[in-house]
Amino acid sequence: MQKIKDKILMGNIYAVITLFAWDFTYIVGKFLLEELEPVQILLFRFVLVVALSALLNIKEYHKKSFREESKFIITGFLIFLYFIMENSGLKLTNASNIGFILGTLPFFSSITAHFFTKDEKIEKSLIIGFLISMCGVAVISFSNGISVRIKGDLLMLAAVIVWSFYSLALKKYKFGYSTYYVTKKTFSYASVFLIIYILAAGEKFPDLHSITPGLFWGIAYLVIVASFLGFIFWGKAIKYIGIVKTSNYLFFSPVNVMIFSYIFLREEIGVRKIIGGSLILLGSFILKYKKKK
Repeated sequence: MQKIKDKILMGNIYAVITLFAWDFTYIVGKFLLEELEPVQILLFRFVLVVALSALLNIKEYHKKSFREESKFIITGFLIFLYFIMENSGLKLTNASNIGFILGTLPFFSSITAHFFTKDEKIEKSLIIGFLISMCGVAVISFSNGISVRIKGDLLMLAAVIVWSFYSLALKKYKFGYSTYYVTKKTFSYASVFLIIYILAAGEKFPDLHSITPGLFWGIAYLVIVASFLGFIFWGKAIKYIGIVKTSNYLFFSPVNVMIFSYIFLREEIGVRKIIGGSLILLGSFILKYKKKK
């Protein structure tokens, strides 16, 4: 019993640490996007995560069937898809908008868990909370009329849906290998998909000679803290406390990102954004409160 309590405690701690680490990535990402393209940032991020994971996991090797290997291919593709949408969206819209939209993740995680797992079923409160939160997303996205930011908001919303399937894959597959090995394999495939995308889309590969000290430390944060440690901690949190409980911590992301955006990016918080954000938080509260009840 004590061992179970310890795992639950550690799962919550892992989720909280990851929450703050990931929320700050939107601030770091905004600074990096002033000098680099989204795909260039991602290539640095993916390849360096693979290298770091490999260094800490040199001896581990597993001979697998194609069916087993396909699980890594699928999770790698979902990681690639999420980040390409997130970074492209971040370039087109405000970091605070991204944070608020991220607040809808618990709903999409609950929906995917309902249809693809047996132990995490949907409730009526989810439908009510989801509709209210989506109204909030609409208010935020249209706060400045029809503009390019709407495309960025929609890209982030699509990224959130992809992330819910990534979390589902982590739980369903139950790889049975070390977290370092899983991280190395999934990011290796994510790197392959990204390189194919760069070549197919005619994007430019990053120029190492143009990396300034500021860009170096920003990339280092994304690689070591957000990607390497973040994905390891997130995976452990899901393993210990489940998809829904882990995703529930993202209820706090909108507030965190809004505060970070105001402090570091000087993004103004207008009335419509406050109204939209409040609707998202209200929808989240309804879901969380009903679950407790």
